[in-house]
Amino acid sequence: MELRHFRYFVAVAEEGSFTRAAVRLHVSQPTLSQQVRELEQRVGATLLVRDPAGTRLTAAGEAFYDRIKTVLNAVEEAARTARHVARAGEGTLRVGVSLPLPDELHFSVLSAFAAAYPRVRTSWRQVGLTDFDRPLIDGELDAAIMFMPVDSERLTWEPLTTVPRALAVPIGHPFWDAASVPYTEVLAEPLVRVASAVPERVTRWWHLHEQRNGEGPRLFGEPGGTPDELLIAVRMHRVLCPGPYNYKDTPLPSGIRMVEVTGLSPATVVAVRRVHDSGGLAEAFCRLPRAPPGRSRSCADRRGQ
Repeated sequence: MELRHFRYFVAVAEEGSFTRAAVRLHVSQPTLSQQVRELEQRVGATLLVRDPAGTRLTAAGEAFYDRIKTVLNAVEEAARTARHVARAGEGTLRVGVSLPLPDELHFSVLSAFAAAYPRVRTSWRQVGLTDFDRPLIDGELDAAIMFMPVDSERLTWEPLTTVPRALAVPIGHPFWDAASVPYTEVLAEPLVRVASAVPERVTRWWHLHEQRNGEGPRLFGEPGGTPDELLIAVRMHRVLCPGPYNYKDTPLPSGIRMVEVTGLSPATVVAVRRVHDSGGLAEAFCRLPRAPPGRSRSCADRRGQ
């Protein structure tokens, strides 16, 4: 038996007519009838019968149809996957990078991908707080490296590494000399106001809404939409700003330091792509990289936070 026998049989079963099935398959009706007879001979059972109402399946035909339809679907899926894999070896990949990342992780990820796919042209651009994962959702980018939380309905991701959560603290604040601060002591502290263009899920996560029992944080100052604007607010209003602890390794303005917050789940850096972009360059990019030794976790499938 060959695949064409299965396809011819399925077409007749679904159309309920040899004539309509022949049109669908772009073959002559005698050819179609001959192929179906060959199939029945090889199976050793009558699969289709003709009556005044058309062509219908026998009991054996119904059982055969259910299983053969599954086989054909699997063949089609295998072919699609093969095409995606073939295309993954060349083309262009547009990557968004949210800076700063711990240990300059983006360099190792981009370098690993370039080494594995030398024929792929990789372009990248920085994404900020206000655009965040929108360029990826809208199709302006194919993949990105950024902190969670991203859109869990339209995006899927692979964890790369984690860092503790922290606060940007102004000089003179009671937390200034602390090595770390429990999150319970942060809840009563005023925080910087974040621009409305920043996705609400991002603001809520960093402002510890889940830990506040329904009570929102106290916010001060004009809304900030970039890290620099938020750090200005920290100095000007003597308030706190949540952020990843790796910011301590960046050039912070004088009079500001990062203090680790304990008792919270860490901030996670992910390689992220659209849910439906499977089997191609974006998925290859997300699955390939590993974070630097000592800070990394292997990339495992992740579909929720």
